[in-house]
Amino acid sequence: MLDLRRLRHLSELARRGTIAEVARVVGYTPSAISQSLAQLEREVGVALLERDGRRVRLTPAAQGLVTRVDRALAELDLAEAELAAEHATVRGRILAGAFPSAILRLVIPAALELADRHRDLSIVVREHEPEDGIGLLRSGELDLLISESYDNADTAPTGGLEVHPLLREPLLLAVPASDESHEPVSLAAYATATWIGGLVGTQYALAVERACLAAGFAPRTEHRADEGAVIEALAASGLAVGLVPALAGSGAPGVRLLRVSRSQPVRRMEALVRRGAARRPAMAAVLDALREQAARRAATIAPAVPAAR
Repeated sequence: MLDLRRLRHLSELARRGTIAEVARVVGYTPSAISQSLAQLEREVGVALLERDGRRVRLTPAAQGLVTRVDRALAELDLAEAELAAEHATVRGRILAGAFPSAILRLVIPAALELADRHRDLSIVVREHEPEDGIGLLRSGELDLLISESYDNADTAPTGGLEVHPLLREPLLLAVPASDESHEPVSLAAYATATWIGGLVGTQYALAVERACLAAGFAPRTEHRADEGAVIEALAASGLAVGLVPALAGSGAPGVRLLRVSRSQPVRRMEALVRRGAARRPAMAAVLDALREQAARRAATIAPAVPAAR
């Protein structure tokens, strides 16, 4: 019988393109992934990989296998959900991945409420950025992932996963408390300022850059951070200005968070699960609790400024 974990590794390689990238997203070493795939080749008795310089390429046999594997894994997830649905009791262990502000504002409050409602249900928290977490969700290392995307940036591919919207929130401009600008502010007014960008390669970094470009300037980025508290601290110090998602803003002393005029960038938050997983009573309960927390948070967030007509 073919090993499901090795099949998941092959499926992930078809999407990621390199063994190193598969290893990064599933939390194994490249050597372990190579050994896993080599063992899978021995199990099936045909070549699955061809070397192409430093990369590997799937053989036609491997591509055909991946097509069938993806269908089979989707059916297994659905079967698991249907079996779990036979038990009306909400129970089990859900491994939930999320980025820091989602953990603090959504996951922990939801987990605490679920602990009161369902004593046989436990939520295990794993901190992951969407870029890493999607691979872990597909491979079965996570049961649920809270992801983020931005209206002005390309989203991470979520093919084969169910997307459950949670929240839309504006990105606010973090400036020192001494800044007396009136809301809404124009990003163009800060074209000569020093900026805080996101970590290179993240959707947030691209969203910040494109928001500035849409305002008519390229930001002079000297600092890079993804944590709202770090961005606020840098802004409070007067070293730079930056954009902070409303949910990540803490209103720390010494900083102002200002709404932005015109095409204000917006962050979307979604819960991602494998197909059919939401039919499980435990997963349905977790998703409901997350939606409740998101609705409460949305009620406290200042609305985005409408785009000028």
